[in-house]
Formats: sequence, C-alpha cells, structure tokens
Amino acid sequence: MHRYTYETIVETPPDKLYAAITDISRWPVWALKLEQTTHDGSLQPGAPFTLKPKGGPTVKLTVEVARANAVFSDLAQLPLAKMRTRHEFEPVELGTRVRVTIEVFGLLAFLWDRVVARPQAVGLADRTQAFIRFAEGRQ
Repeated sequence: MHRYTYETIVETPPDKLYAAITDISRWPVWALKLEQTTHDGSLQPGAPFTLKPKGGPTVKLTVEVARANAVFSDLAQLPLAKMRTRHEFEPVELGTRVRVTIEVFGLLAFLWDRVVARPQAVGLADRTQAFIRFAEGRQ
C-alpha cells in the first residue's frame, strides 16, 4: 500500500468543510484538474459517482464513509487496484484540523501510485487550500 497525507489547521468550522466536500457535483470548481463529476447526491456507503480528469478517462468511484461534519472517504475503482481518498475534519482549539489521505492498494498499486496517486500527492497542499477557500466562500 502507498499512502500520502497532508494536514493543516484552519478556522473554517467542520460543518462548512463537510458540506463542501460532499457537494461532489461542484468539485471541478476547486479541483481545477477535474473536467466533470456526476453524482446523484446520495452519501450512503456504496453510492456511486464518477469523475473525469481533464484529458483523462472517466473514473468510477463509490462513497466509502460519510460521517457528518467529520469524515468523507471515497474509493476509486482502478484496473487491478483501488485508490482511497479520505478527508477528515477534527475540531481543535484553533479551529479545525483538516487531514487528507490518499491510499493506493491492490495488485497494480505500484503502477497507479506512479501514474495517479504520487502526482496527486505532490499537489495535495495546493488542492487542499483551494478546497478550503471554496468551503469558506460557499453559500
């Protein structure tokens, strides 16, 4: 398994962050490398959705965990591997600790790590900050 984590503390309350991350249809607003997402709004574990990176293929994902104001985790189905992206929002004295973790596992994890996860990990701080700005400005 390959794992990457980024963590920061922000003033934004957990409920605003959770509402923003579960607004899957608007991910392309802050995740600028995404062309589109499709989602029916369900946050039940196993609920399907898709995303399409700019210039890439459509990827099938499922909601893995959606615990209000605390955790949102999705699971991407890749050929012979899976990639989990987990967003955690923990209240702390100075605001909210935001932790984003990317994990790749399965038979071809080494390949998907190089092709997808590692490049995402390199931009994780910038993408998380873009997400936080989106959450703060969201009505």
